[in-house]
Amino acid sequence: MRGTPVLLVAALLTRAAALAAEVQGDDPAARLRATREWYGDDGAGRGRILEAARRERDRYAVGESRAARMIKALVGASGTFINIGPSKADFAFNGARYNEIDSGRVRQILAHPMDPDVLYLATAGGGVWKTYTARSSTVLWEPLTDAIGTTAVGTLAMDPSNPDILFLGFGDPFDVKQPGITRSTDGGGTWSAPAVLHASYAVGNGTQEWTAGSVTDIKVDPRNSAVVLATTDAGLFRSTDAGVTWNHVPLASDVQRYFYMWSLAYAGDDVWLAAGQTGDVTAPPTPSGDGTLALWRSTDDGLTWTYATGALPGGESTAQLAGRATLATAQSTLGEPATSRIFLLAATTNGLAQLDLFRSDDAGLSFQSLRVNGSRSPENPNPDQPSLDVLAVQAWYNQALVVDPANPDTVFAGGQLAMVRSMDAGRKWSVLSDWLPNNPENNQIDRPYVHADIHAFAIGADGTFYAGSDGGIFVSDNALSVPARDVTFTSARNEGLVTHLVYTVACAPEAWANTSAQGFVAGGMQDNGTRVRFGETTTFNQVLGGDGIGLAMSAKTHLDSSLQVQVPDVFIASVPGGIYKSPDGGQNFSRFTDGLAPLPFFVRVVPESQAADAFLTFSGTPAGVYRWQTSEFRWRNVSGTLHWQDSGRNTTGFVTVDGSLIGLRNIASHPKASGVWGVVSNRYAYMTSDGGLNWLVSLQPRPAGSAFGAYLLSSIEFDAGDTSGRTYYITSLAPALIDAQNHFSPYPSDFGHVFRTGDAGATWESIGQQKVELGGLPDVGADVIKVDPNVATTLYAGTEVGLYRSTDSGQTWSRLGAGTLPLVEVRDLCLSPGGQQLTAATYGRGFWQINTAAAGSAEYVRGIGDTNFDSRIDGEDLMDLADGWHSTQSSPVYRWQADFIGTSNGIDDADLAALLARFGGPP
Repeated sequence: MRGTPVLLVAALLTRAAALAAEVQGDDPAARLRATREWYGDDGAGRGRILEAARRERDRYAVGESRAARMIKALVGASGTFINIGPSKADFAFNGARYNEIDSGRVRQILAHPMDPDVLYLATAGGGVWKTYTARSSTVLWEPLTDAIGTTAVGTLAMDPSNPDILFLGFGDPFDVKQPGITRSTDGGGTWSAPAVLHASYAVGNGTQEWTAGSVTDIKVDPRNSAVVLATTDAGLFRSTDAGVTWNHVPLASDVQRYFYMWSLAYAGDDVWLAAGQTGDVTAPPTPSGDGTLALWRSTDDGLTWTYATGALPGGESTAQLAGRATLATAQSTLGEPATSRIFLLAATTNGLAQLDLFRSDDAGLSFQSLRVNGSRSPENPNPDQPSLDVLAVQAWYNQALVVDPANPDTVFAGGQLAMVRSMDAGRKWSVLSDWLPNNPENNQIDRPYVHADIHAFAIGADGTFYAGSDGGIFVSDNALSVPARDVTFTSARNEGLVTHLVYTVACAPEAWANTSAQGFVAGGMQDNGTRVRFGETTTFNQVLGGDGIGLAMSAKTHLDSSLQVQVPDVFIASVPGGIYKSPDGGQNFSRFTDGLAPLPFFVRVVPESQAADAFLTFSGTPAGVYRWQTSEFRWRNVSGTLHWQDSGRNTTGFVTVDGSLIGLRNIASHPKASGVWGVVSNRYAYMTSDGGLNWLVSLQPRPAGSAFGAYLLSSIEFDAGDTSGRTYYITSLAPALIDAQNHFSPYPSDFGHVFRTGDAGATWESIGQQKVELGGLPDVGADVIKVDPNVATTLYAGTEVGLYRSTDSGQTWSRLGAGTLPLVEVRDLCLSPGGQQLTAATYGRGFWQINTAAAGSAEYVRGIGDTNFDSRIDGEDLMDLADGWHSTQSSPVYRWQADFIGTSNGIDDADLAALLARFGGPP
């Protein structure tokens, strides 16, 4: 069998059952705060990413026709990327073992209204996916947006009059912002140039300009496809030319307020409802703010709007108790607006509980309370869902609501840990699912598994029910019809959806000489825990739950007697605020924070390269650097004395000269020098060459003669050739420059996001800032930089639009894996022995690996024949396959999309036969 060997799977399952029963949940509010700190609040500044991505498509023919790719095929580097998963799991562990499959966070699900085999899935960081086999036992998923410039998605909508017309709104409201909205007229095969939405609000005697960083909902008028409405974090927008141009729709009468808009509902005959939250126009918009509910109604197809909170029972006083809300229409009632049924699911103002579910039977003119909240219980309560407060303490985050299109009395609501269903218009409710039904802490819950934090529902033309959550897509073929006790869900449709939001990656270090261990890869993921693979497989099993963050492995391995594979002597994994260690490759963990100050959300851990089984990490507040040797029983503070080069003053520990606290962001160890470590904060780098006794603080990287400099520093890496540690690299994610008074200045075109110092940060050289056509890096933030372990002049930079390589110490750069690696953010990198294999952790598209050796990985995510992602198998795909005939991963003409049969990464007769069998049809 392909994947993890059968005996190994059995051993893993057996050992998983013995893991400590500590359940790990995620904390979306803490994650949102940490993400905003990581990227900054300037969502508008991320508009440059789409322009940079367009240039990269033009330069490297990413997603272009075969002819363009052939012209540019050899631009960049030798070898091509393959996707190594996660495509599935044999088990997931979080307090108990589950034989379930998860994928990345879902934002929207669209079922084709006439063909139940066609299904679209919009994911938070993995873009849009489509299948033509939704009802098959083996669903084949295809990514549609790998080349459009961003995989950060807010919402997806379909024209009810023409299901081939799609509207894609960028920017996940709870994670990575990205301005823009685009349109497809061929079912996602091609996409228009994105439009950026701008709003203007009056503030005092002037105006405040906002660029929408997240599109939260889109609806098309079912009677007039030219009219399209969109809710965003900058307000409400309307198009009258089918999404070609957009206008901001003024809503506020109070000039000091803007509206963070969330949801739309069509009520028939040009009547619309829109729900949002009030906000301070002078402050950055945030989805977890304390804004009160704003409800609006339009009777002229969205041209003008009337404030409609008076329709709620209690009127404005009720609205003042409510926060974010989601609307849903009972489609079968749309014949006459006077009787159109609309549901409104509302959080409390602080977003920490469910206020109520309201129902209107007159197109939003009036609503009644259904008392669906903590005051009532479901028909089948359980320890996870004892009341009808299904949104719970994450009511600002997880909201899903849908009405059966054929039956206005059947309605579903989803939230934090479960979903509930009513079949009598909201009077009685039953729990249908649970996030951890096998949790030993709740004595087993007799409900099917659906991953926590539900965001989207959809109902197919054949009555299939779909739910989307932080763990992907879950499907029921009987949720509309059978009693709650008989409802079933499957997670199997997640197989092949490589949409995990990966923060970090760790792989077999150079000291692991045993070849059987070289396939060991681990990753930390957003709400999909810490996942590990043993051997060359696309199967990654979850060994810790919640948010998986920092990872590190010891240089030494041993043969595990149960698994019969090499595993690291020590494997360290972290969750926000905690660190765990495992002696057996992740089969058993114990919490290990002794000696540490409180940890930040984004916990980082690295092995100390020149010490046997030693590790480094840093704390949050107060900040400090810590070291642990496996022979010790606790972490040891090695923060020492900071020497500030800009002022000549010293401080004890990680505080500024005026006593302000420092927030550390990343850490590194020198690959060839003992006791040489580095960390970065928002604006500075810190280097020690004596094991932490003394730290030399850099100056802020600045353009010549400017008071403004780089900030949002994201990584640090030492030059292996300089064992003094004074030569190192840092990266920045900043969309602008900042000065000492926190004023901002536009980012200069000749100032890059990767910097090099040869004197411990006293001076800086900005590298890669040339025009891209002359060998520069694209003008986007850089997440990570790595130096080749054997060739110090070879650098790898992970950016917000992909991965780049320099072979001349950063003077010139080229895209690595052009044509195969999606235009996706690369958050972390791992170089394996000899520097021939590199694994990239992407934020939304899982792990990608490139191997310049003659033979690459034997196991990876297969393509489905559609090499140019236009949703059809045609002559261009056949010619792509012919161009790559008998090629492997080490060849620049290899196309993983054309390689979908066999056990090794090579294009051969089996692939040709499979492609011809599908020729002329969908993939």
